Amino acid sequence: MALTGCAVLAFGGMAVAERQHRTDTAAKGAVAASAPAGDASHSPAAASGASASARPKAAASDSTSSTPSPSASSAPASSSPSPSAPVTDAGVSHTVPASQLPPKIGAVFDSDGLSGTHHCTASVVDSPGKDLIVTAAHCLGTTSDLFVPGYHDGQAPYGIWHIQRIVTDAQWNSDSDPDHDVAFAVVEPLNGRSIESVVGAYTLGVGQGTSDPVTIIGYPEVSDEAIACTDSVTAYSSTQLRIYCTGYSGGTSGSPWLVGAGSQDGSGGTVMGVIGGYEQGGDSDDVSYSVAFGSAVQSLYEQAVSDAGN
Repeated sequence: MALTGCAVLAFGGMAVAERQHRTDTAAKGAVAASAPAGDASHSPAAASGASASARPKAAASDSTSSTPSPSASSAPASSSPSPSAPVTDAGVSHTVPASQLPPKIGAVFDSDGLSGTHHCTASVVDSPGKDLIVTAAHCLGTTSDLFVPGYHDGQAPYGIWHIQRIVTDAQWNSDSDPDHDVAFAVVEPLNGRSIESVVGAYTLGVGQGTSDPVTIIGYPEVSDEAIACTDSVTAYSSTQLRIYCTGYSGGTSGSPWLVGAGSQDGSGGTVMGVIGGYEQGGDSDDVSYSVAFGSAVQSLYEQAVSDAGN
């Protein structure tokens, strides 16, 4: 079943200082599996208030450590790998070997950088300024957060990138509306180069519907390796999408939902969603959600492009 642009509410504004991680809660798996799309009793909007405390808060903004300067070991690489992730059964995640990590995807760290923790995932999207990443709104607390593309095993092969500006919707800012759990961030240049010129970028996709299989690549907080999974997508409500993929625990919020050529190994494709939305991405490791990207997300992207030029 395909969704249209009118299925999505407006986004824009600034991110809140608090974010919450995705946690492993057994009860939600049964609820998600049984709730039909559009059922008011199980809709994202109806459920968000009752279960908002199900996730522990991640307060990266509470850190008092100074932001590290990129060192020689974290300087941008001169070339990108050619990912070729192994094919697995639909809905079953697998670890992505370091040599096959798509450099356009990375982990979001708190201000301690590599010595701290990575709490979310983000990806680079094509823009005129070549400086934008997309993730979930609940992932970005302040501009002290750092983006590490291609992160693996404690290493930053393409550098540690500072966030300059965060763009989210005012309704997310005011009450953490799950239908507005999307954020773009402007990334500062590193050593005179833009992030897109170093690692490349995905295309932003709106109105993609649910007809094509989706691949999700992200970083569980408890691991220094990324995981990938491909499966079909269904509409959970008029504004939310759902996918069954195993092992997407805390830290995978913001992981891109990729479709199109090159999406299954992360080498290419279009970002048509990010883990977030209902229950800030889902409170079962094996069921994930995303705001359906439509014309409003396109408008949010355009606002981020405009902000990047200021």
